[in-house]
Amino acid sequence: MTSTLKKPRHKKALLMPLFFVEGQVAVGVELIGQVVSMWFKTMGYIIRGDFDKKEAWRQSYMIGVKSFTVVAITALCTGFAMSLQISRELVLFGADTAIGGVVSLALVREIGPITAGVMVAGRVGSSVAAELATMVITEQIDALKVMRVDPIRFLVVPRYIAGLTMTLVLSVYAMAIGLLAGIYIASIAANLPAATFLDSVHQTILDRDFVTHFIKSEINATIIVMFSCAIGLHTRGGAEDVGIATTRTIVWTMTLIFVFNYIVTSLTYAPR
Repeated sequence: MTSTLKKPRHKKALLMPLFFVEGQVAVGVELIGQVVSMWFKTMGYIIRGDFDKKEAWRQSYMIGVKSFTVVAITALCTGFAMSLQISRELVLFGADTAIGGVVSLALVREIGPITAGVMVAGRVGSSVAAELATMVITEQIDALKVMRVDPIRFLVVPRYIAGLTMTLVLSVYAMAIGLLAGIYIASIAANLPAATFLDSVHQTILDRDFVTHFIKSEINATIIVMFSCAIGLHTRGGAEDVGIATTRTIVWTMTLIFVFNYIVTSLTYAPR
């Protein structure tokens, strides 16, 4: 009698991980569907020019200007650490003249977009998700619908336009700050003149590297804004669910930023 009762419990315990994975996959597929649908609607409004220009400017300030300090600190410290490591290693091999090229290549293709993307995802993405989720819970979104105002046009489109613009600006800003940090550290760690550093940069960086930089920045902006808005607008429940929505936004956006960074790098890589 006892053994017959334990078997179903044992089988259920074994199946629990499968149920969990199935549930997470279903949630992920539903979220991606919401994001794709929202993106097409958003692009429709942008193409028609049907959005609030003043709100887009305000969101540009919220997303871009208020992120300058945290992006600068992150890029500066990243540039210091990366340049220090690369300088010491290349000096050992007698290739100190290549320091500028290696550092700048990493900054243009990887560090710049990643630094700006992660900082915007952490500071802006979580804020947008929490704000929109709160509006849903307090029935402000329902009030917009009653007034026949599309929440996507009113809330998502200005944020997306601001995100596309300011994430690119922040990526270039992070790249420039990292490059200045690289020049400073190379002059100390490898006694490398700034002119030699910049000459190596000029010989190494190609136009396609900047194209890769811009593509990654725009993809990061799309991921951050679309996922944070989709998660926020589809939140239901109470205050606890706002926190859950914020956490989901950070996890999804940061994970996808690194995933698509690899995908773009693999697709755009070509021998020099």
